[in-house]
Amino acid sequence: MPEWGQTSMLRGIKAVFLLSLTLLLRQGLEAAPRILFRISTENIPGHFQTKVARRFAELLAARAGSSLNVQLYDGGRLFRDSEVVAALGRGDAEMALPGIWQLDRYAPDAAAIMLPSLLGRPLEQCRAIADGPVGNRIGEQLELATRCVVVGRWIDLGYGHIFSTRPIRGEGDIKGKRIRVAGGRGNEERLKAMGGLPLSIPLLDLPSYLGKGLVDGVLTTYETVETAGLDRLGLKYVYEDKEYYPFYIPLLRKELWEGLSPELRSIIRSTWEEIVPDARKEAERAQGEAKARLVARGLTVLLPQGGEMESTRRRLLSHEGEIAARLGVSESLLSLLEEEVSQWGR
Repeated sequence: MPEWGQTSMLRGIKAVFLLSLTLLLRQGLEAAPRILFRISTENIPGHFQTKVARRFAELLAARAGSSLNVQLYDGGRLFRDSEVVAALGRGDAEMALPGIWQLDRYAPDAAAIMLPSLLGRPLEQCRAIADGPVGNRIGEQLELATRCVVVGRWIDLGYGHIFSTRPIRGEGDIKGKRIRVAGGRGNEERLKAMGGLPLSIPLLDLPSYLGKGLVDGVLTTYETVETAGLDRLGLKYVYEDKEYYPFYIPLLRKELWEGLSPELRSIIRSTWEEIVPDARKEAERAQGEAKARLVARGLTVLLPQGGEMESTRRRLLSHEGEIAARLGVSESLLSLLEEEVSQWGR
């Protein structure tokens, strides 16, 4: 056979081989199962946090393509937030957005967000704490204490106030009142220092407690009261004292994270970071709109008078070291918090 004929045949064989190899690789990629990526939230579909989670899920699914099978479970259909950290560790969910009040049982330093130092602080200061050294240290402690990874910056819930069945017009009226908290020993200790009787009750169980008259008030937000219809169950007043500023923290199952490619990790982190600014704006908007709707339905808003919010914070600060010690907040974290808030005045 002429040399040119042999060369042509070899080229043909090589082309067929490469085409076959390409088809096999493509079939292998197409056949590879997508990684299950279940996101769990406790809030109902209409709650702004669930809407934020849905937007993240949709963006992530589009950007990850066939690599991830992204599924959102809201309304506690998969897990309640009080159970979800353990579920992530077991591999029964891949991501969740529990509130900071659910996390101090794993990392006691998380309770620092609920200490008197932050009572009544402007929202910009609260965000600065979450985004700065204090928030970073809490994130590190959470990663060490749980089988999870903190994906990125925290998103807002909005101020927690005391909503009640009877008027609360000042700190003195809190004494002896049974105040429901969603969780967080930091919330319990702060309310105890104000004379309240805190009760930890999951949101899904709260309507039953209200209906039976087992609580006098609820530490929560306008958005939560409005979306859950708690005003129709007897919460007719709110003492708007900015008890604390709660955040949701994005946690992802560590075992899954470690098995993801650098590209997928980057996609997850960048997608989350992209939604944070709008999510925080959405929190402000949602709380404001929920407040307006509740007031229109008859909710009475009562404001601290004569600098009482600041005087309450100063009084409680004299006990903050004792409270922090009972909560297990480390001395180094407490010092870091004190250093941060000192620039704004105690």
